[in-house]
Amino acid sequence: MSGRLKAMEEQYGAPLLKRSTRGLSTTPEGQYLFENSVGIIDDVESLDRAIKGGHADLQGTIGITCPIDLGRQYLSPLIDAFIAENPGVIFRINFSDQVLNFVDRGLDIAFRWGNLPDSSMVARPLGNDRPVVCCSPDYIDRHGPPRTLDELRNHNCLILLRDDFPLDRWRFMQDGFSTSVQVKGNRMTNDGYALRQWAVAGLGVLWKGAWEVGADVKAGRLVPVLEDYHLPAQRFHLLTDGSKRLTARVKTFVDFTVQYFKQMEEPARHLVASHSSHLLDSVI
Repeated sequence: MSGRLKAMEEQYGAPLLKRSTRGLSTTPEGQYLFENSVGIIDDVESLDRAIKGGHADLQGTIGITCPIDLGRQYLSPLIDAFIAENPGVIFRINFSDQVLNFVDRGLDIAFRWGNLPDSSMVARPLGNDRPVVCCSPDYIDRHGPPRTLDELRNHNCLILLRDDFPLDRWRFMQDGFSTSVQVKGNRMTNDGYALRQWAVAGLGVLWKGAWEVGADVKAGRLVPVLEDYHLPAQRFHLLTDGSKRLTARVKTFVDFTVQYFKQMEEPARHLVASHSSHLLDSVI
């Protein structure tokens, strides 16, 4: 490896990797070479498939970041279905409820909720979503449901942390106007899956996307509350870096994912559809 690297650096007349006590990283020249080589490799793969009648197997790694709960419920079976058709593809997945810079981390795809301020990203909508405030039947039996926003302040709420900051102001639409409620509770975490499990266990009131709680609501494990207060709607998207050309394997997976979500029969669609008329203008 070191011999090949040295030969390449001599050929291009520039260092391609820099070494430090923390490890190896690419120089600007090395990064430029890598990014453009990917396109060349993709052209060769496309030519190979064309000559073989489109039957050449996809190869290589796809890097993805996805919210934890969404990933466990939907991304895992999606990847299983894709690998069944493309066994040569390897997935590297970062499940996180933090908003990661997936491009800087060398990942290809990010699944994201809500508005997308970065115009350099290419966004493919996968579905509409809206937050649902809910709790378990057991919690309701012991504490009663919150019936108003004032009552919500007196309930034990399960709070998501983002970059160690508690998302403890929950937004609602009341009489056509946006309002928020400062909530409190004895459990906070940066793991959305853990929040949902706590809610199912009867430990508090949860604010969560319909796609993430839809199956629990349908099964009766969670019960929506405060349904008279319409919560701001949003979409969720698959993002790719608009400044780079997609490899064949990434493009194939993106198209596969869009169709997969379009054809999915999911309980959350009914939760969202029941409030579809309240989609905000800010939804992309």
